[in-house]
Amino acid sequence: MLLNAADALLAGKEATEVGLYDIAAAAEVPPASVYHLFPTKEAAFVALAERYLERLRDCIIEPIDRRRLRRWHDLVTIEHSRAVKFYNAHAVMLKLFFGANVVHDVRVLDVKNVEAASATTYHRMNKIFDMPYVEDGDTKFASLIGIYDGIWMTSYARHGRITPEFARESELAGIAYCETFLPPAIPLRAPGQG
Repeated sequence: MLLNAADALLAGKEATEVGLYDIAAAAEVPPASVYHLFPTKEAAFVALAERYLERLRDCIIEPIDRRRLRRWHDLVTIEHSRAVKFYNAHAVMLKLFFGANVVHDVRVLDVKNVEAASATTYHRMNKIFDMPYVEDGDTKFASLIGIYDGIWMTSYARHGRITPEFARESELAGIAYCETFLPPAIPLRAPGQG
Protein backbone atom coordinates (compact mmCIF):
# COMPACT_ATOMS: atom_id res chain seq x y z
CA MET A 1 0.00 0.00 0.00
CA LEU A 2 2.83 2.39 0.86
CA LEU A 3 4.74 1.56 -2.30
CA ASN A 4 1.60 2.07 -4.37
CA ALA A 5 1.17 5.47 -2.71
CA ALA A 6 4.80 6.41 -3.42
CA ASP A 7 4.36 5.25 -6.99
CA ALA A 8 1.24 7.37 -7.47
CA LEU A 9 2.96 10.43 -6.01
CA LEU A 10 6.04 10.03 -8.20
CA ALA A 11 3.82 9.81 -11.26
CA GLY A 12 3.09 13.51 -10.85
CA LYS A 13 6.05 14.84 -8.87
CA GLU A 14 9.81 14.65 -8.69
CA ALA A 15 11.43 12.64 -5.89
CA THR A 16 12.60 15.90 -4.31
CA GLU A 17 8.96 17.00 -3.96
CA VAL A 18 7.73 13.89 -2.14
CA GLY A 19 8.20 13.26 1.58
CA LEU A 20 7.18 10.56 4.03
CA TYR A 21 4.19 12.62 5.18
CA ASP A 22 3.01 12.78 1.58
CA ILE A 23 3.32 9.00 1.28
CA ALA A 24 1.39 8.55 4.53
CA ALA A 25 -1.37 10.89 3.39
CA ALA A 26 -1.66 9.21 -0.02
CA ALA A 27 -1.79 5.76 1.61
CA GLU A 28 -4.23 7.06 4.25
CA VAL A 29 -2.12 5.76 7.13
CA PRO A 30 -0.52 7.51 10.10
CA PRO A 31 3.01 8.83 9.43
CA ALA A 32 4.34 6.54 12.16
CA SER A 33 3.31 3.55 10.03
CA VAL A 34 5.45 4.81 7.20
CA TYR A 35 8.40 5.54 9.47
CA HIS A 36 8.16 2.01 10.87
CA LEU A 37 8.83 0.50 7.41
CA PHE A 38 10.76 3.31 5.76
CA PRO A 39 12.88 5.56 7.98
CA THR A 40 13.44 7.91 5.04
CA LYS A 41 11.69 8.69 1.79
CA GLU A 42 14.77 7.38 0.00
CA ALA A 43 14.20 3.99 1.63
CA ALA A 44 10.67 3.98 0.22
CA PHE A 45 11.96 4.89 -3.24
CA VAL A 46 14.56 2.12 -3.08
CA ALA A 47 11.87 -0.41 -2.14
CA LEU A 48 9.73 0.83 -5.03
CA ALA A 49 12.70 0.61 -7.41
CA GLU A 50 13.40 -2.92 -6.19
CA ARG A 51 9.81 -3.90 -6.91
CA TYR A 52 10.13 -2.52 -10.43
CA LEU A 53 13.42 -4.37 -11.00
CA GLU A 54 11.86 -7.66 -9.90
CA ARG A 55 8.99 -7.16 -12.33
CA LEU A 56 11.38 -6.17 -15.12
CA ARG A 57 13.49 -9.26 -14.48
CA ASP A 58 10.37 -11.46 -14.60
CA CYS A 59 9.30 -9.81 -17.85
CA ILE A 60 12.68 -10.31 -19.52
CA ILE A 61 13.04 -13.98 -18.59
CA GLU A 62 9.55 -15.04 -19.62
CA PRO A 63 9.82 -18.10 -21.88
CA ILE A 64 10.32 -17.41 -25.57
CA ASP A 65 8.88 -19.57 -28.30
CA ARG A 66 12.00 -21.30 -29.60
CA ARG A 67 10.71 -20.98 -33.17
CA ARG A 68 11.47 -17.24 -32.84
CA LEU A 69 15.13 -17.97 -32.12
CA ARG A 70 17.50 -18.77 -34.97
CA ARG A 71 20.54 -16.74 -33.91
CA TRP A 72 21.76 -15.31 -30.61
CA HIS A 73 20.90 -11.89 -32.08
CA ASP A 74 17.22 -12.87 -31.88
CA LEU A 75 17.41 -13.51 -28.13
CA VAL A 76 19.27 -10.26 -27.47
CA THR A 77 16.72 -8.36 -29.58
CA ILE A 78 13.69 -9.94 -27.89
CA GLU A 79 15.00 -9.32 -24.37
CA HIS A 80 15.96 -5.76 -25.31
CA SER A 81 12.49 -5.13 -26.72
CA ARG A 82 10.85 -6.50 -23.59
CA ALA A 83 12.93 -4.18 -21.41
CA VAL A 84 12.11 -1.12 -23.53
CA LYS A 85 8.38 -1.90 -23.47
CA PHE A 86 8.46 -2.46 -19.71
CA TYR A 87 10.26 0.81 -19.00
CA ASN A 88 7.94 2.77 -21.28
CA ALA A 89 4.88 1.21 -19.61
CA HIS A 90 6.15 2.39 -16.21
CA ALA A 91 6.89 6.12 -16.24
CA VAL A 92 7.82 6.11 -12.55
CA MET A 93 10.46 3.47 -13.16
CA LEU A 94 11.93 5.64 -15.91
CA LYS A 95 12.00 8.55 -13.48
CA LEU A 96 13.56 6.49 -10.68
CA PHE A 97 16.38 5.12 -12.83
CA PHE A 98 16.96 7.72 -15.54
CA GLY A 99 15.62 10.97 -14.07
CA ALA A 100 17.69 13.96 -13.06
CA ASN A 101 16.88 13.43 -9.37
CA VAL A 102 17.92 9.79 -9.08
CA VAL A 103 18.30 8.83 -5.42
CA HIS A 104 21.83 7.62 -4.62
CA ASP A 105 20.58 4.37 -3.06
CA VAL A 106 18.49 3.65 -6.17
CA ARG A 107 21.68 4.03 -8.23
CA VAL A 108 23.45 1.58 -5.89
CA LEU A 109 20.54 -0.85 -6.24
CA ASP A 110 20.72 -0.52 -10.03
CA VAL A 111 24.45 -1.35 -10.01
CA LYS A 112 23.76 -4.47 -7.94
CA ASN A 113 20.95 -5.41 -10.32
CA VAL A 114 23.27 -5.05 -13.32
CA GLU A 115 25.77 -7.34 -11.59
CA ALA A 116 23.07 -9.96 -10.95
CA ALA A 117 21.61 -9.68 -14.45
CA SER A 118 24.99 -9.91 -16.14
CA ALA A 119 25.86 -13.00 -14.09
CA THR A 120 22.75 -14.82 -15.34
CA THR A 121 22.72 -13.66 -18.98
CA TYR A 122 25.32 -16.14 -20.18
CA HIS A 123 23.54 -19.04 -18.45
CA ARG A 124 20.20 -18.01 -19.93
CA MET A 125 21.75 -17.88 -23.40
CA ASN A 126 23.52 -21.20 -22.82
CA LYS A 127 20.19 -22.93 -22.19
CA ILE A 128 19.15 -22.07 -25.74
CA PHE A 129 22.47 -21.94 -27.61
CA ASP A 130 25.62 -24.04 -27.32
CA MET A 131 27.52 -21.02 -26.05
CA PRO A 132 31.28 -20.75 -26.39
CA TYR A 133 33.38 -19.79 -23.41
CA VAL A 134 33.22 -16.01 -22.91
CA GLU A 135 36.19 -14.70 -20.99
CA ASP A 136 35.08 -12.25 -18.30
CA GLY A 137 31.47 -12.71 -19.41
CA ASP A 138 30.01 -10.93 -16.39
CA THR A 139 31.88 -7.75 -17.29
CA LYS A 140 30.92 -8.01 -20.94
CA PHE A 141 27.21 -8.50 -20.23
CA ALA A 142 27.30 -5.74 -17.59
CA SER A 143 28.79 -3.48 -20.27
CA LEU A 144 25.94 -4.43 -22.61
CA ILE A 145 23.42 -3.31 -20.00
CA GLY A 146 25.45 -0.14 -19.48
CA ILE A 147 25.24 0.62 -23.21
CA TYR A 148 21.47 0.26 -23.10
CA ASP A 149 21.15 2.36 -19.95
CA GLY A 150 23.30 5.19 -21.32
CA ILE A 151 21.26 5.46 -24.51
CA TRP A 152 17.95 5.10 -22.69
CA MET A 153 18.98 7.80 -20.19
CA THR A 154 19.67 10.17 -23.06
CA SER A 155 16.29 9.40 -24.58
CA TYR A 156 14.58 9.94 -21.23
CA ALA A 157 16.36 13.26 -20.71
CA ARG A 158 15.23 14.48 -24.13
CA HIS A 159 11.77 12.92 -24.44
CA GLY A 160 10.64 11.58 -21.05
CA ARG A 161 10.56 8.03 -22.45
CA ILE A 162 12.56 5.64 -24.60
CA THR A 163 11.59 6.61 -28.12
CA PRO A 164 11.52 4.06 -30.95
CA GLU A 165 14.54 5.80 -32.48
CA PHE A 166 16.61 5.56 -29.29
CA ALA A 167 15.36 2.00 -28.71
CA ARG A 168 16.63 1.05 -32.17
CA GLU A 169 19.97 2.78 -31.58
CA SER A 170 20.45 0.95 -28.28
CA GLU A 171 19.54 -2.37 -29.92
CA LEU A 172 22.05 -1.79 -32.74
CA ALA A 173 24.76 -0.67 -30.31
CA GLY A 174 24.12 -3.69 -28.08
CA ILE A 175 24.31 -6.18 -30.94
CA ALA A 176 27.42 -4.51 -32.36
CA TYR A 177 29.05 -4.73 -28.93
CA CYS A 178 28.09 -8.41 -28.50
CA GLU A 179 29.64 -9.12 -31.90
CA THR A 180 33.01 -8.15 -30.40
CA PHE A 181 32.99 -11.23 -28.16
CA LEU A 182 30.38 -13.62 -29.61
CA PRO A 183 30.83 -15.44 -32.92
CA PRO A 184 28.39 -14.63 -35.73
CA ALA A 185 26.68 -18.02 -35.43
CA ILE A 186 26.16 -20.13 -32.33
CA PRO A 187 24.33 -23.43 -32.75
CA LEU A 188 20.94 -23.85 -31.14
CA ARG A 189 20.63 -26.58 -28.54
CA ALA A 190 18.11 -29.32 -29.13
CA PRO A 191 14.90 -28.70 -27.12
CA GLY A 192 15.30 -30.02 -23.58
CA GLN A 193 19.10 -30.11 -23.88
CA GLY A 194 19.87 -26.85 -22.06
